[in-house]
Amino acid sequence: MVSRNWKIHQLDIHNAFLNGVLVEEVYMRQPPGFVDSALPSHMCWLHKFLYGLKHAPRAWYTCLIDFLISIGFHASKVDTSLLILSISVDIFYPIVYVDDILLTGSNSVMLNRLI
Repeated sequence: MVSRNWKIHQLDIHNAFLNGVLVEEVYMRQPPGFVDSALPSHMCWLHKFLYGLKHAPRAWYTCLIDFLISIGFHASKVDTSLLILSISVDIFYPIVYVDDILLTGSNSVMLNRLI
């Protein structure tokens, strides 16, 4: 935080939505230029997310938050985009907004290891 002279790191996760795990069956029409001429009315069954799919941001967020919780972070009771990690006297705060993350904490050496 600025008032405590903590460094703030900004991370942008490229291809974040392509890393979401599909937990439900999602189908789409065959994309233009890739239509199977023998089966033009068939649908594609997606195994991974695509950009533009309305489920993708939520799946990415869930995957990321589940991972962060599994390594010791806990969710803030006030803001669902804020997580907290306490290690001894040090504390770290990632704030997640879709595929952008702000990360700050009291120990800059440990903070650099986290990123």
